[in-house]
Amino acid sequence: MLIMQLAVQLLPDTVPGGLATLSLAVTLGLALGAIRVRGVKLGVSGVLFSSLIFGQLGLTVEPKVLDFLGDFALIIFVYAIGLQVGPSFLTSLRHEGLRLNLLSICVIVLGALLTLGIVKLAKLPIDSTSGLYAGAFTTTPGLAAGQEALKQARRGLEPAAISHAVALAGLAYTVTYPFGILGPILVIEALRRIFRVRIDQERANLAAAERVRRPPIETIDFEVTESVNVGTALKDHPLLRDNEIILTRLLRGSTVVVPTGETQIQLGDVYRAAGQRNVLGQLVRAMGKPATVDFERAGGDVGRMELVVTRTQVLRKSLRELNVSRRTGVSVTRVIRSGIELSPKATLRLQFGDNVIAVGPRAGLAIVEKELGNSPDRLNRPQLVPIFLGIVLGVAVGTMPLAVPGLHTTLRLGLAGGPMLAAIALSQFGNIGSVVWYMPTAANQLFRDFGLAVFLACVGLRAGNHFLQQLTQSGGVMMVLWGACITVLPVLLIGILARLLLKMNFVTLSGWVSGAMTSSPALLFAGELAQSDQPALAYAAVAPLGMLVPILCAQLLVVFLG
Repeated sequence: MLIMQLAVQLLPDTVPGGLATLSLAVTLGLALGAIRVRGVKLGVSGVLFSSLIFGQLGLTVEPKVLDFLGDFALIIFVYAIGLQVGPSFLTSLRHEGLRLNLLSICVIVLGALLTLGIVKLAKLPIDSTSGLYAGAFTTTPGLAAGQEALKQARRGLEPAAISHAVALAGLAYTVTYPFGILGPILVIEALRRIFRVRIDQERANLAAAERVRRPPIETIDFEVTESVNVGTALKDHPLLRDNEIILTRLLRGSTVVVPTGETQIQLGDVYRAAGQRNVLGQLVRAMGKPATVDFERAGGDVGRMELVVTRTQVLRKSLRELNVSRRTGVSVTRVIRSGIELSPKATLRLQFGDNVIAVGPRAGLAIVEKELGNSPDRLNRPQLVPIFLGIVLGVAVGTMPLAVPGLHTTLRLGLAGGPMLAAIALSQFGNIGSVVWYMPTAANQLFRDFGLAVFLACVGLRAGNHFLQQLTQSGGVMMVLWGACITVLPVLLIGILARLLLKMNFVTLSGWVSGAMTSSPALLFAGELAQSDQPALAYAAVAPLGMLVPILCAQLLVVFLG
């Protein structure tokens, strides 16, 4: 408290003073967010509370500076999120991800409808609607979109009236945000108690289902003893042709080589095969019997190398197009992308940062290494051109009017949705020449945390002026209660239905709750409760739409209520 009072006297109301004020608010907020209470911590969200205290004590920032910093920080935040989730966005819409996203959209839309009903029945200030919704769902981009829609809807009013409307939305967001953080955690715990969940059993059931859906890739050595296979080219053998099995090595006599599709099978051949366990078992039974061979000691000019794809010339090319096996004798045995092991099918297209495991002659491996790049240093050097070019495209997308059937006005994705959508699209596209839309994990985390911290500080400083007085005099206490209802009821209801009707595993369900509410603290709680990384996979599957859909809902609430 003494530091803050001293800061009030020492920091003048200038741009440098404002930047110092904002930086101090962020610093103390991050310190607050690092405090763990019963396994949960606020993280970056702590900045909102520290900046509210600063605003209440009279520490201010020049309004134009605050507006610029808030907008720029928001763009950085959502653009980094788009780059992070973009590569897996389309994949998340398939299979299990499609079901999770549909459930997530139900929660988000139901929350918007509930907000609409509460504002009308409780006769809350109309201008607070988008902020009430955004705070309950802790959707920072949703708040920005709602405030931008308010400016458009009130553009015929005096500047002071417009500022008041925007501030009211910010106040509603600020008072409902704290329970928006706590609510999803309470929902996860409530679901666990309602259904009397045993975490260890749920974890085991999920692992068993995952093994059935996506069997792990294994290796096995076998010897050819069945004469029916003799003389058949590997490419013509039905089990090898129709299944995703890779033969990585062949011991014939005393020589170790890498087999190709043209290699003809002979009795006594010993192969090393990589693939799924069930098809490997079929292959061994059809060919002969398991063998125990130390290929490393057997000799031959065969090596194994782990490579990183960093050369832009091979991006978006399939393994069939690269044709490294026929040209160099090298076989690609595995491709690991974002921690997920992919089967090296001929149609698989390489992306920047893929980890490729290759086996073959050492001379061929050297050729493949040169073609793929294998320069790990490039992964740690973010390119600035794609970042700023992507932001330009994102701002352009955000300002494009979207006509909605049945509405007499247009919507815009704004600075919250435009950069995110552009980043998702660009990350799917991959690259243009040497410009690659890839951001190292550490850099992406830095951009996200920096952008979110500065934006929350701007929101808090803007809403913090006489915050306690406004909270007690403007129905703020009731707004907190209404916000809690909006946070809990939709996701709890859909969560119960998902468990009862869809028999969703609780580990997945806890991650889905976190993703539908875009709550990082809830994800941390779910991960520690389940002692598993599986909640993070469900979170990643629904987070992109969980951030985009509320942007439109927040604007629609403003449009419907006028």
